[in-house]
Amino acid sequence: MVRGLQFERAGGAHTPPVASPSPKSLRWLIGVRLIVISTLFVGSLLIQVNTQLILPLKSFYGLILLSYGLSLFYLILQLRNIPAKIQAGIQLVGDLVVVTGFVYVTGGVFSPFSFLYLAVIVVAAAMLPAGGVVFAGLSAIAYGLQAVLMYYKLLPLPTSLEGVPVTPSATRVLSQILIHVVGFVLVAILVSTLTKSLRQAHTRLEEETERAKQFVALTQHVVRSVGAGILAADLEGKVLWVNPAGASILGIADADGQIGKPLREVMPLAEHNWGLIASRSRNQSIARVEGTLEHSDAKLGLSVDPLKDESAAVVGFVVNFQDLTELRIEADRDRMRDRMAATGEMAARMAHEIKNPLASISGSAQMLSSVGGVDATGRRLLDIVVDESRRLSGILDGFLVFARPGQSTHAVCDLSQLLNDCLSLLRRSDENNPNHELVLETPDDLVVLGEEHLLRQIFWNLSRNALQAMPDGGKLKITAERRDNTAVIRWRDTGVGMSDEIRHRAFEPFVTTQANGTGLGLAVVYSAVQEHGGSVDIMSAPGRGTTITVELPTSLGDA
Repeated sequence: MVRGLQFERAGGAHTPPVASPSPKSLRWLIGVRLIVISTLFVGSLLIQVNTQLILPLKSFYGLILLSYGLSLFYLILQLRNIPAKIQAGIQLVGDLVVVTGFVYVTGGVFSPFSFLYLAVIVVAAAMLPAGGVVFAGLSAIAYGLQAVLMYYKLLPLPTSLEGVPVTPSATRVLSQILIHVVGFVLVAILVSTLTKSLRQAHTRLEEETERAKQFVALTQHVVRSVGAGILAADLEGKVLWVNPAGASILGIADADGQIGKPLREVMPLAEHNWGLIASRSRNQSIARVEGTLEHSDAKLGLSVDPLKDESAAVVGFVVNFQDLTELRIEADRDRMRDRMAATGEMAARMAHEIKNPLASISGSAQMLSSVGGVDATGRRLLDIVVDESRRLSGILDGFLVFARPGQSTHAVCDLSQLLNDCLSLLRRSDENNPNHELVLETPDDLVVLGEEHLLRQIFWNLSRNALQAMPDGGKLKITAERRDNTAVIRWRDTGVGMSDEIRHRAFEPFVTTQANGTGLGLAVVYSAVQEHGGSVDIMSAPGRGTTITVELPTSLGDA
């Protein structure tokens, strides 16, 4: 049950969390630092060997040793109960000292390693409040003070990479100081702004995720809290779903246990034949009728409506029923009818409202994942958010297929071209791998009468399911042929196959063997084929692969 749900208006002000480094991020920084120092050392040696440049190896070795020593000191600090912000400040100050040393021994004003100051500024902006601005100032002071002291010869003049003593001019010193200070400040502002935006996006992502969870919970709560009975069944009269109120009226303890059972067993009516009712409900809604339960003699008032997908194809029927033996039902009958209509409309609106924040969640997560500064753990969590958002969106799309009626217009479609397009997409899909063999055999002039987007959906769902049944590789062969006024298309795979139980229920909604599947793919295929006046059949056995045959009419007279 959902209690006390509160929803905030989207687009409100968000206060980004204050930057606070974690112990894990500090250890990550130590590791990156060791890699950078080692890379600089090896790279400098390679440059010296290949170009015959003269490097100040003694001072260079000393700074390398100092960096390793400081890294060991930082690891020791990790074992102490010292706040993470203090540890981060100590590490960044140490980096600033080491970078200044590198710049000095490699030429001072003429050093090619002055860019390392930027790395310190970027890390400071990401880990500490106002860290970018503070360390931009410290870097400017360190670089400028070093240049001034060298100019007035208060520091020994280093040598250039060519071994020639450095003699900086006043103009060169001033211009280098100005260029570096401006660069430090601009980088600090840019990185600080970007970091703030990332934190704000992270906050919005968390809020949108929570809002999506609340919408899903609210939708389930509304549907399950309806006081009248609601039962959905497929065209064969097998129960797809019963709400708790309906189970109570029928005297059923386990509502989920009724799924797949014949409707005549779950709701046995003495006065009515469910086969006749189902046949009539394919074309029109059946107004309220009354019936008596055989096992309890309870009087039920019920209405039957066709269950349609988005293409207006009838895939089953919905039974709304009430217990007329309760006196209060008579007084509330009209009000309950309005309530049920409002509930259906609310459920459809909720599905649309959920999809909008899901798109924001997925887009924000993808943007965050593509921006630097996110550690491995963060990327893994963002990937989870993206994957789960896509899965939930797929579930909602499947719900709308069954909950929202649609309009379709049949036209002549080039079946051969549609199959070729499908195979091209399949070769570029994530399910395809080098161990898969994809074969298509179809005549060039095979056409059918149908709705193009529904046909594409049929071909794609069946092809994708075949690859998913062969995760380690295998052969998928798709063949198409004309047989009288019928187009016959077959999908043969060498996958894991299906048991008899799964095969018999394969076209039922929400039946799936895939861990991340919604169970709507084959149900949509069945509905789309029925919409075209065709048929679909499955032959399969565990370990022997699966063959799915679809027959579609090629003219209006066959539809």
